[in-house]
Amino acid sequence: MGNNSKKEDKRNYGAAGVFYDAVSIIITAIMLLCLVFTFCCRMVGVDGTSMNDTLVDGDWLVVTPYYTEPKRGDIVIATKETAARGPLVKRVIGLPGDEIDIDENDNVYVNGIKLDEPYALPGSLKGDRTYPVTVPDGCVMLMGDNRMVSWDSRYTNIGFIEKEYLLGKAQLRLEKDWNIYSNYNK
Repeated sequence: MGNNSKKEDKRNYGAAGVFYDAVSIIITAIMLLCLVFTFCCRMVGVDGTSMNDTLVDGDWLVVTPYYTEPKRGDIVIATKETAARGPLVKRVIGLPGDEIDIDENDNVYVNGIKLDEPYALPGSLKGDRTYPVTVPDGCVMLMGDNRMVSWDSRYTNIGFIEKEYLLGKAQLRLEKDWNIYSNYNK
């Protein structure tokens, strides 16, 4: 009799049991994805040409939240409401207290030292700021790599970005053709 009850249990399991298992698996997967995207990483799409040639329109970035202080050269995503549409994908140029200067040849200086920027495309604009400027406490100065078309901290309508608005740091780039890169300094 014990064997018959096991067979009956298996027969009664049927379509409803399979459906229940499938729904449970899907709900568990969604919950795990939510946890991963909340605490570990998230995907952010690149929209526009302000970070060319490092990043191009249509690339995707795997972004991790900041658990440490941002560093100069980090590519970050800022979510502050600005004149730009949507989140900003830019490079950290200045940290709190840094003095930033852009000379007549479009060279960028941080605390009197010229930045070596192999990632930046030739050409620049000073924006609508008067230089030198000092990055306020709790803020960073962001600039795109394609300075001729980038709306960034050089313009007062974007301004310096408070650290609390930094969504995170780009760790990996997925190109349109699914190549994966992690080094942004070329």
